[in-house]
Amino acid sequence: MEQYKGAVLYVDILGISNLTRKKVDLHQEDYEAWGITDRSKWNEHFFCAFLLSAFRSCLKQTKKKYPSIQISQLSDCAFIWSRDVVSVAKAAQYLMSILVKTGVLCRGGIAYGDIIEPGKVAKSLGQFILGEAVTMAVEYEGKGKGCRLFTGPDLVLNLTCARPLSNRYPVESFVGLQNPMTGETVDEFRWYFQTLSEESVFDEEARHLQLLDLIAGLMSSPRFRWNATSEAGKLQLACSIASLSAATREYVPSSVNVFSVDQIMASAMRRDTSIQQKLLKTWSGQAAQYFTSKRTKQSIL
Repeated sequence: MEQYKGAVLYVDILGISNLTRKKVDLHQEDYEAWGITDRSKWNEHFFCAFLLSAFRSCLKQTKKKYPSIQISQLSDCAFIWSRDVVSVAKAAQYLMSILVKTGVLCRGGIAYGDIIEPGKVAKSLGQFILGEAVTMAVEYEGKGKGCRLFTGPDLVLNLTCARPLSNRYPVESFVGLQNPMTGETVDEFRWYFQTLSEESVFDEEARHLQLLDLIAGLMSSPRFRWNATSEAGKLQLACSIASLSAATREYVPSSVNVFSVDQIMASAMRRDTSIQQKLLKTWSGQAAQYFTSKRTKQSIL
């Protein structure tokens, strides 16, 4: 057994249990959104298999991009871990981004602490880990709603303070959330602020456009239609959209693309790729006007 300090990400697909228990009413549009044309496969288990396959593909892409991390998938959830805390954080941001773009709604918990990893295991059966960071990551995952990452002060301090300036995350990457019923506080790791491959080389306009792309997908992609058919799933989507859309004002203070949970819950949004593309085109045009005006003002000064 080997014990060391590191970071652990636990990520889980939202809604799978309701899906496999036949609590979700699947329609033709849901199957077609995933390219399932064979009607003999039109059932919740085949649909779930397509979701898990897409989830696994995203995990493979993440491992390829960040080779220093370890990944273990357990059906509809996965663990990602490493001694390299920054790599786990970047992998978390990248993974959450490509999951949304793929059409898989996930939530995660990420923690820093002790990791215990067996030295010799039969890897043909899969890898496994345990320890304080693992326990905390699983606990954090259930602290909120939506495709978000929840964490605690140890990880926040490690990424924002306990490292060279060139390798620190900005404090704004994290925000404390308080439960008004219990007074309990949990930190959110706002992965959607830096979803591009090498964040530092992209300007605010590019980051903002990437954020708009994610929001348009959550609001209109037909692949999330099945999530929106239940109140629980619609709430997960609403909390996702509310969090990501609020972040647009970090780039465009006057942004009108901010939506509340109540607004989303009360709306009956159509889900179609043409609507998704139209939304993004409209929003990106509005944003371009803002950034053009901003550059003009800066050039005058």
